[in-house]
Amino acid sequence: MNSCVSQHLASVCEFGGWVASKLPCPEESAHVKTLFWSSVVGSWALSFVRQNGQRNFSIVDRLWPLFPVVLVAQWLYDDRAYFSCAAAADDLQVRTAQHKAIAAMVLVAIWGARLCFNSIRRGDYAVGAEDYRWAVTRAAIERRLPACSCLRWAVWETFNIAFISLFQLALLYLISVPLRLAIQYTATVADGTVNAAADGWSFTEIALVVLMIVLLEVEAIADQQMYKFQQRKKQGALTKHETEAGFVHSGLWKYSRHPNVACEQAFWVVMCVFCATATGTDLGSPENIWLLSGPALLILLMWASVQLTESISRSKYPLYQAYQLQTSRLIPWKPWSAAQVINHAHSKL
Repeated sequence: MNSCVSQHLASVCEFGGWVASKLPCPEESAHVKTLFWSSVVGSWALSFVRQNGQRNFSIVDRLWPLFPVVLVAQWLYDDRAYFSCAAAADDLQVRTAQHKAIAAMVLVAIWGARLCFNSIRRGDYAVGAEDYRWAVTRAAIERRLPACSCLRWAVWETFNIAFISLFQLALLYLISVPLRLAIQYTATVADGTVNAAADGWSFTEIALVVLMIVLLEVEAIADQQMYKFQQRKKQGALTKHETEAGFVHSGLWKYSRHPNVACEQAFWVVMCVFCATATGTDLGSPENIWLLSGPALLILLMWASVQLTESISRSKYPLYQAYQLQTSRLIPWKPWSAAQVINHAHSKL
């Protein structure tokens, strides 16, 4: 891992510590606070349990598809009385607010189920399975410290609880919290505390829902293409060209080096905008802008993750650097020709 990634992870961890100190929000129920902190402490404690003779630092990775769904279920349970009354209400505004909240919850449930399925088939939930990047990260951290086992242990364990457990679960909370807004909005409309922002669905809201469905579908296609490639690689069934490269670079991966990451980031940005639009929340106002912190931190974290992944890929595959020069990093785009790459290189001289 290069120094740029190290500095980026340090800034993410520092900012994450500040954000996590504010979480969960003071107005959260005791159930949500207990769920959050028990998940943080539990995931950290489980990292000490040896799997196949070694510690495993991918506990939170296993929680990633599940935690937002469980949070949403808890928020729904906490407001179940008002939410159920909204279903029987004759008021169009109440029912519309509820339907929008249900649409958001269903999309998150689909997101979680799909991601969980993909993780299971890749073997991420198998005993001893760990994201290979944690070992690389630990080695990179230890290289920058004096040869003192106690100091290295202390620094890594601080990183373990502060970043791997606390920051990541705080991030999952922050990207999910706009759904709490939608659920509670339905409850306040149902009990007459506030008036609904609209009587029906706007074109913007419908477009945002359709966009989220498309993003989920594209992400699923990208993951399927990667899975098939890895399976054929294990079976020795790659073509000569694929074998020479060693990494997937066809299908959606021809137009983006990380199409699944691009869709993941976009999904949560759009979800935040949809929940704000559906509840009449102004994301530009000082009291609401913090709702964008989840998607912003997700983009920041995934930028560092992609940096690390690509640095490992460059060291493993000689042709990966050429792939980087020709193919867009995130946003799908027509790949550059060799002539375009050469011209671009000349322009930098």
